Amino acid sequence: MRPVPWLVSFGIDEGQIDAEHRSMINLCNELCFAAATDPSQARHKLAQEDVAALLAHHFSTEERVFDDIAFPDSHLHRREHDHLRRLVSPLLSAPHETQFLGALLHARTGLVEHIIRHDLGFKSHLLHRDGR
Repeated sequence: MRPVPWLVSFGIDEGQIDAEHRSMINLCNELCFAAATDPSQARHKLAQEDVAALLAHHFSTEERVFDDIAFPDSHLHRREHDHLRRLVSPLLSAPHETQFLGALLHARTGLVEHIIRHDLGFKSHLLHRDGR
């Protein structure tokens, strides 16, 4: 499982959100590396990190920004947050290693797609707010 590199193009020019995105991608990469060598180690790290709480915190951060900039598509974006929660949920309950590995890859792909397709969608609103 190759790591997903952080690309400058993933940035939305909002410091905290970008830092959280980068941290989540790094965590996914660490989990994939651990899962490739020892799936039980990946499960342990997943439990330590409390991924559900990390997602909840990040979504709260983004949704506060939506309110600050009066993002017109915030209701659609919030639904996409629900979709990501559903992608992560099987990670926490997969009974077998192969299911865990599949869920991990699915969640990692979903996170990257979410950043590219949805988070970059409100970048122009942030830039406008900041006069750029």
